[in-house]
Amino acid sequence: MISVIIIAYNEELLIEAVIKELKKQVFKDYEIILADGGSTDDTISIANKNNIKVLHCRKGKSKQMNDAAKEAKGDILFFAHVDMKFSNQMFSVIQKHIKQGYDGGGFSNEFDEYNDKIKRLGTWMNFRFFDKREQSDKCIFYGDNGIFVKKNVFFELGGFKEIPIMEDYDFSMRMKKNYKVIKINTPKIIVSARRHIKAGFLKTRLQWVMIRKMYKWGIPPEKLTKWYGDIR
Repeated sequence: MISVIIIAYNEELLIEAVIKELKKQVFKDYEIILADGGSTDDTISIANKNNIKVLHCRKGKSKQMNDAAKEAKGDILFFAHVDMKFSNQMFSVIQKHIKQGYDGGGFSNEFDEYNDKIKRLGTWMNFRFFDKREQSDKCIFYGDNGIFVKKNVFFELGGFKEIPIMEDYDFSMRMKKNYKVIKINTPKIIVSARRHIKAGFLKTRLQWVMIRKMYKWGIPPEKLTKWYGDIR
């Protein structure tokens, strides 16, 4: 069984769409959990209307994911964002790779708009002129890669570090070091370009590069998150 955990805070404009995306799966042994961080809009009422499990979690992505994982009934956890679109084969592909012996992983992704421009900026700003592999090609995953993991492995790793940013990077690095992980190239997850459009393409990519570097240099995540504001 797969437990899908949707992380959300005030996402009334997108929550119904992502629930519909998840419910179109051909693989039917799953549950959908909304890990809500205290929404004050109609996010929760829309989720209730669509008959999914709603959990009132501590606010913050890492805390919401950890709280929801404790309540999940599935053997596999799949962490989803509200601005994602999925192939109807997504869950079947996850199950197949878990059966093949993998403990977790993530997906290749592309943006719903301006994908070539955004990916090209990423290549330039990471100086990937000769080796054009992305972080995910090295099995280093972020939230927009759709991280999945066996539930027992998740708890053996201690879940997500409860920090305000880079919790996904930290988790995937620990998962990669200790367990067998894979990047799934097909099907891809489609993610929204809304941050790039609203905050600016160059600014957003520069933030991603610099935040990762500064995190690796030991800059506290509490300081880094102030540089990466909410774009809603």
